[in-house]
Amino acid sequence: MAKNTLANDPMIKELDAIKRLLALLLLKAGTAQSELAIALGIDQSAVSRMLPKRKIKVFSKESSR
Repeated sequence: MAKNTLANDPMIKELDAIKRLLALLLLKAGTAQSELAIALGIDQSAVSRMLPKRKIKVFSKESSR
C-alpha cells in the first residue's frame, strides 16, 4: 500500500512554486530577506536556503538593467 504523503500532493508542489514566485517578485521590488520571510510565514534562514545568495545577486543585477 502506497503512502499518500503531503510531499507528493500536486497542490503542495504548486503552493511551493507560488511561494518561490512571490519571493522573486518581492526581491525584485527590493524587499529584504527578513521582510520576505515574514510575508511568506517562514524563517529568514529558510528564505536564504530557498534563494541562494549568488542567485539573488544575479537576479538583482538583471532586474536593475
